[in-house]
Amino acid sequence: MPTSVLDIPTWQRPAPTQEKLEYAELARIDLSKWPERKDELVEDLRHAVTEVGFWLVENTGITDEEVVRQHSIGNAFLDLPLDEKRKHPCNFAEGNFFGFREGFRIMGNSGVKDNSEALCLPKIVPSLAHEFPAYDFLQPFKPEIESFQRKVHERVLDPLLRLFALLLELPEEYFAAAHAWDRPTEDHLRYMRYIPNPREVDEKLPDKQYLNGHTDFGIVTLLFAQVVQGLQILTGENEWKHVPYIPNSIVVNTADILSFATAGWLKSTIHRVIRPPEDQATVPRLGLFYFSRAAHDWPTGVVAPSPVLARLGLYDPSAQPTSPVSGLEFTRARVKHSWDRPVYGDDEFNKGFEFKGLSVKTHYEK
Repeated sequence: MPTSVLDIPTWQRPAPTQEKLEYAELARIDLSKWPERKDELVEDLRHAVTEVGFWLVENTGITDEEVVRQHSIGNAFLDLPLDEKRKHPCNFAEGNFFGFREGFRIMGNSGVKDNSEALCLPKIVPSLAHEFPAYDFLQPFKPEIESFQRKVHERVLDPLLRLFALLLELPEEYFAAAHAWDRPTEDHLRYMRYIPNPREVDEKLPDKQYLNGHTDFGIVTLLFAQVVQGLQILTGENEWKHVPYIPNSIVVNTADILSFATAGWLKSTIHRVIRPPEDQATVPRLGLFYFSRAAHDWPTGVVAPSPVLARLGLYDPSAQPTSPVSGLEFTRARVKHSWDRPVYGDDEFNKGFEFKGLSVKTHYEK
């Protein structure tokens, strides 16, 4: 019997799959080296993003107990009655991803309904207080959610932003200052759950895909180690391969804003979600994410003056927009394009996304 509102069931991590899957090779970034061995980390990052393409971070100082607790909070919220969760939905008509997202879309021509649901929580900071969904359930948990968000920002995101700047031979503060903890950004913590489908339902989905090949909207996406398989990455050899479950790690997807900033030198990670292997196919697939999206006032053009991009011939000052699209404008437009629609993956969606001179491919296959 719970003794307080904070006493929720502890989420239990499912068993790893025993099936033999083709796994992607991931580079590893050891953040215990930060900041004393930052030069070594820059070279590690260079290898990860230019030679391997897919990577994870380890030794962040975030404990497994903290990660499990966040999974428990997310799971308890997603177990609430649907009518309760619907009280504060994402406003996709305005491109706003804060709040509850239910699986309302039909997936392409399959006739199958999206089997995922999510709760997206903005940073708990004064500049974004008006964006936090006012669920009674969440109020007692806000202090520990805020503490976790801030720890992810300080222990993981801030070092990565500084390393990206150093990799580009820019001042270390270049990305980090613009995306400081207390500044308004579209960053959010996400609890996301895929509800298992019967096999005969998933057979109707092309390649049994729950989410088609795509890139993310922001700077980087941080996914805490997920034991239930389903996430696949498109490798440089044009093969879909599974992301391995590596305990106490965080998988990093580079995303569109970082690709824009480097004129495509750093590419957005192409990934998709498919039906889990049969020994995990009946297990709800709960994920814990931190999405780092562009600051509201971040200009989405190529960073300048990066000596690296200049040497590669990727920076042309005359080609830069005089009034670049802001991070807020781009993110909200991209969210609206992807989510304010009853059908996901139809022809209209798959043809891509254009916004004020920015072009984004929204559908990837082999």
